[in-house]
Amino acid sequence: MLSLRVFPGDERAGHGHHAASEILAKEAFAAAADSTKFPEQFKYGVNPWQAKRILWNTFNFGGNNTTNDNQFKMDIGGYNTLLGKSYGEIAGKSRSQHKSQGFGASAQRGEAYEYFELTAGAPAKNSLFDGVDTTWQRVANSNAVQQQVNDIIKSFQFEHPESSVNALIDLYKSIQQLPGSYWKNKKIDEVKQLIVECGGIYAEATSNNEFAVKQQKFSVQFFINKRLNSTAQLKEIKLLNFDSSLNTNLATNINNNFSKTFWADDNMPVTQPYWLQYGLDSIGSFTVKDQRLIGRPQNDAALNASFTFNINGTDITIEKPVQYKFTDAVKGELYEPFIAVNPLSVSVQPTVVLTNIKQNNQPVKNDEVFAEVKSYIESPKTKLKLFFVQDKDSVFIKDTTVDLEYNQTYDFSFSLSKYYSPKKGEPSIAFEMNINNRAESYNGDLHSIQYDHIPYIHYYATDKIHVVNEEVKIIGKHIGYIIGAGDKLPQSLQQMGYDVKLLNEKDITASNLKQFDAIITGVRAYNVHEWLSEKYNVLMNYINDGGNLIVQYNTNNQIGSVKANIGPYNFTISRTRVTEENADVHILLPENSALNYPNKITAADFKNWIQERSTYHAEQLDTHFEAPIGMHDVNETESNGSLAIAKYGKGNFVYTGIVFFRELPAGVGGAYRLMANLIALPQNK
Repeated sequence: MLSLRVFPGDERAGHGHHAASEILAKEAFAAAADSTKFPEQFKYGVNPWQAKRILWNTFNFGGNNTTNDNQFKMDIGGYNTLLGKSYGEIAGKSRSQHKSQGFGASAQRGEAYEYFELTAGAPAKNSLFDGVDTTWQRVANSNAVQQQVNDIIKSFQFEHPESSVNALIDLYKSIQQLPGSYWKNKKIDEVKQLIVECGGIYAEATSNNEFAVKQQKFSVQFFINKRLNSTAQLKEIKLLNFDSSLNTNLATNINNNFSKTFWADDNMPVTQPYWLQYGLDSIGSFTVKDQRLIGRPQNDAALNASFTFNINGTDITIEKPVQYKFTDAVKGELYEPFIAVNPLSVSVQPTVVLTNIKQNNQPVKNDEVFAEVKSYIESPKTKLKLFFVQDKDSVFIKDTTVDLEYNQTYDFSFSLSKYYSPKKGEPSIAFEMNINNRAESYNGDLHSIQYDHIPYIHYYATDKIHVVNEEVKIIGKHIGYIIGAGDKLPQSLQQMGYDVKLLNEKDITASNLKQFDAIITGVRAYNVHEWLSEKYNVLMNYINDGGNLIVQYNTNNQIGSVKANIGPYNFTISRTRVTEENADVHILLPENSALNYPNKITAADFKNWIQERSTYHAEQLDTHFEAPIGMHDVNETESNGSLAIAKYGKGNFVYTGIVFFRELPAGVGGAYRLMANLIALPQNK
């Protein structure tokens, strides 16, 4: 085996996250061959092994050329005749699926070389796989298997794949005779799939229910069709407690389908992505207790149906996941994961409560919390009990009787201060319901991530109420917010006591902007809204007349019109970031208003930050800018570009790479205080 790395472990990597991937890869290369490292893994049947080589895939872009003629190189621009595409075309489509960062790329055709620098292991001369056996010779007693594979490939008929079924059955039997190993099990599964596909057999198990709701019924539809002229018999289908003995001869291209109703009982676990099942550890890493799951892109299916076919006298059993099948009026037939859920989904708003706000030096009462329950069942006259949970102690709040309807939500409010104890941990809420004569408690909120290009991901999170007790003084009231690539800052600003109005293109007029004490643009707003460059003069006049414009980070990858002016004076957006959330923050301009009014900002305000400090810093600042703070990751150069402030006319312009979009929703008090200061920057005389 071999290992490839994309980034170097130094500043050429771009930032610390990239560099860390190289450092970890190099450590893993050595640790994998060390029998003293991670011996707890041996119980899973693995052994120490040495990868053949580790290479760095060097690059030439962004002003950095790390390639040279002494490195191993290979042409990746080949054309695959079976697929009818070049590998550059395939790569372009693949990269274009990286949608969250706007990495769409055009297809490449023709000769293209990639360069590789060896960093450990044996050098490569003719191929990256020099010295790596990828044939059946690596499996004992498999000489006959290799010959069978060669014969099947040689005689394969594209127009009649069913002609290969007999030979594939013989191959399947030969592999079964091999000693037990990883490759034996993997190849048996692959050959079974080939047999079924070459035989033209289609089988699926689907539900027109999106979820299996615990303690409720759900239906599954089974569909089988043998589309080619092969000989096959459907012997049985198994799913949960359903075990059929069918022994049905499958006629060519004739549909076989039927439905079965099932019960989602207490033994059916609620679906949760494996990396979220046990939460995060103290340093923010996912806790995964079954190491065999690590690396899987998603969970195994909640339910699998097994289909057993007798093909030419041999039983072949395949598993098919039960999927949610539906038809979209535009996209047509769609399949998504079918999951098991609780009958109730429970959420809290807001998840951050600031208890010590002073607006224009007057205390603001801010302790009302809303508990929301969403129903996935139909249940009339259902009694619900609401509990306040803190440090495993439950305090009864109220009960009510509700006619629960599928996909409907119900809200309840209460005063946080009445139940909250600062000496205990972060509180949550739970609902208790009697279902099938049993009292069940629910506190998880079902979330969904849905994009066209990946399977839906559903997960449960228990909403905690993060209480910010630090004093946060705010000046002003009215905020205009231009949504960017998406963040939760508007909700956080509302929690601070501001009146927040979301602005779109038609709202950016001189007369409309006069009402706002500050305008804030969401993260990457200039990347996703090209019209912002057309509103440059309107926004600059707003500042000149006494307003504050706060621009959160944008990227410099030329998505949208980032090349256009953003502020009243020149600056560039770099790729500099500070990835260590506990990196020291240095006060460079202690008298700057952003650090003093109305909140005095000290080192304490930069404690307990999460994930990172700042990203996409401002550089090459015009002399009108002031940069009040500096920061850097370990062994990297100090940067003062995380916060750049310029006076312009009566108002102020701010560019900030500080990750307010992470810190405010996480309830970091110091971040709230600093944001309040930026909004309150005083007018200039």
